[in-house]
Amino acid sequence: MSSTLATFLSGYLAVLGRRVGALSVVVVFTLLVSACQTTMKTGPDATAEKPEVKETVAEVEPVEEPLAPIEPEVIEESSPFADIETETVIISERRTKVGFLLPLSGRHKAVGQALLNAAQLALFDVSGEKFDLIVRDTAGTPTGARGAMESLVTEKVDLVIGPLFATSVSAVTPLARSSGINVLSFSNDQAVAGDGVYVLGLTPEEQIRRVVDYSASQGIRKIAVFAPDNVYGRRIVSALQIQSYGSNFEISRLGFFNPKDPDLTDEVKAIANYNQRHQALLSHKANLKAKGDTASKRALRRLKGRDTLNPPDYQAIIVPAGGKQLLTVAPLLNYFDVDPGQVKYLGTALWNNPKLGREPALVGSWYAAPSQAHWDSFKSRYRVLYGKVPPRIVSLAYDTVALAAVIARQAESQSTAVNYSQAVLTNPQGFSGLDGVFRLHVDGRSERGLAILTLERDLINVVEPAPSTFTPLVN
Repeated sequence: MSSTLATFLSGYLAVLGRRVGALSVVVVFTLLVSACQTTMKTGPDATAEKPEVKETVAEVEPVEEPLAPIEPEVIEESSPFADIETETVIISERRTKVGFLLPLSGRHKAVGQALLNAAQLALFDVSGEKFDLIVRDTAGTPTGARGAMESLVTEKVDLVIGPLFATSVSAVTPLARSSGINVLSFSNDQAVAGDGVYVLGLTPEEQIRRVVDYSASQGIRKIAVFAPDNVYGRRIVSALQIQSYGSNFEISRLGFFNPKDPDLTDEVKAIANYNQRHQALLSHKANLKAKGDTASKRALRRLKGRDTLNPPDYQAIIVPAGGKQLLTVAPLLNYFDVDPGQVKYLGTALWNNPKLGREPALVGSWYAAPSQAHWDSFKSRYRVLYGKVPPRIVSLAYDTVALAAVIARQAESQSTAVNYSQAVLTNPQGFSGLDGVFRLHVDGRSERGLAILTLERDLINVVEPAPSTFTPLVN
């Protein structure tokens, strides 16, 4: 079952990019059913306003949506529906119920609505006739999430998708576990994962592991880290410190900066080791002048216009920041002689914006992010249907709803009860979605196949494509 499921999702997404503006193609396949045949319940509390509670969440900073097209990587497409039977036999009348927890009111309602839009597309594309997506509003708060989860437990759902924030995930976890319902959350905070709760958000830990592993394969052994002094930055640093134990790279220099401080001159000079390197240049010049011979005079002429004597004591520097913050740090690093021609600039998916390539210091940098191969087509389709460019996070809603619907439809075709057990959800072969291959682990973590990308002026190029399959797990 799990092998067939993984093959199906891979095959389906291989044709997704060719279906923009041609939704009628779905009726050709007897296994694809229009969303109008699928019941989406909103319930009496789906749009109810709940008092907003301000919460602090350990989520990854949102990535600015690229305005210019990103070149998709070329991938080998497999035959769609290769291993799927085309004749459905239904014996059981039981419907599959999947709960969907979203912030449809409160200050995050725009994101919640975008996630719901993506889920509707997934329903249209892959759901069967006996699949109900039961939507509940969390209002973006732990209290709202707990109340919404109570409603889903009453509905006797088979699986829960969402909520969005780590604090909301923590709020629904006791109810989910006591009811034996597994949860596919959109959080990226691994602290809330485990015992039937899975985090599918793109975690900073796996992004940084991927880009550092690739850098090490290219001969980079000494790395500096210049991170924001917040939860996100400290998660990056902690992941790097763990990764460095027994590996083939070392953290040569570590610095933090206040992400709210507009003037980071002193912090950048420190991570660049600028003062010491500048003083070393002055001392060297003084020695050459004191010698006064012809060779020394030639050496002095070669040093003209330089501010420092040697490069920093690292080959790459990681700056886990995005947007305006990154555009403040990168040119300062370059100004204080962290030359991108000598030191490779490394980042995370927060760099996934081609406009950042307009900053000369970032041209040629590397970062890890999901493949764009399917996302670009989906984004165009979403914009045609909803009149807006979707936030990048909506791929999580599409992939999780599609995954739940395919599992349910396969059970339906085999006349068996739907099974969202740990064994099914943690299929070691993984699944293929809009963001490429992904799989879930027993401890609740998710793992994704990420690409290595590089910024150029107004565009993003693929340095190393995302893997299309996973290395088998070792027991």
